[in-house]
Amino acid sequence: MYQGVCFDLFSTLVHRVPGNPFFRDVAKGLGLDLDVWRPAYDKLHDETMEGVVPGIVERISLSAKATGVHLSPDAVRTSVERNFPSMVAGFEVDPQSLPLLKQLREQGLSLALVSNASDHAEWIFDRLGLREYFDVTVFSHRVKRLKPHPDIYLHATDQLGISGTSCAFIGDGQHHELAGARGVGMASILIDRRLAHSDSAREEADIVLDDLAGVPDALDELTAKRRAWLMNQN
Repeated sequence: MYQGVCFDLFSTLVHRVPGNPFFRDVAKGLGLDLDVWRPAYDKLHDETMEGVVPGIVERISLSAKATGVHLSPDAVRTSVERNFPSMVAGFEVDPQSLPLLKQLREQGLSLALVSNASDHAEWIFDRLGLREYFDVTVFSHRVKRLKPHPDIYLHATDQLGISGTSCAFIGDGQHHELAGARGVGMASILIDRRLAHSDSAREEADIVLDDLAGVPDALDELTAKRRAWLMNQN
């Protein structure tokens, strides 16, 4: 019944490691007061994820300017490139991610990534070696839409060549992404990471799992329910 699966990225397939020194080192190298500059940087989060602010170099430059510091794009770019390995080291792939992705591909399912992410998040995705597992990747900064807007999900299903009702969405539930997926006909599976938004996300999920290992059985369960529903319609 299901032909494809869409995955969220952060807190689903990939986790942040505490203590990432990237922002501290960038601030030091560019002569920025971290405690003043970082809040200005954080304010540009959604605009960067949606591609209004075109990437991390511009985001750092604009947020520095907001604190009264004017930086050249070349200086910012050099600092980002110098410190980027430490940012990548601040993320790790969930140990269940690759076995699951391989299993689903072997079962003939098409896979898409649908992530609220800017350019540097996409760089991290590539550096972690995840792109090869996906038929389609949809990053919000490229399509100019953030989850839970329906367009970001429909872009993925259009690229996969399937309907929303033939697809399941799997994520940690932030930004009401599960409700957005449901809105275009997808089944929704929550990977409950016990985060601040998890309580509300449970209400938007068709199935709630503790980890990724339960995904294949969850898809089988959703398929059985769909078949039973279709039989009752006939």
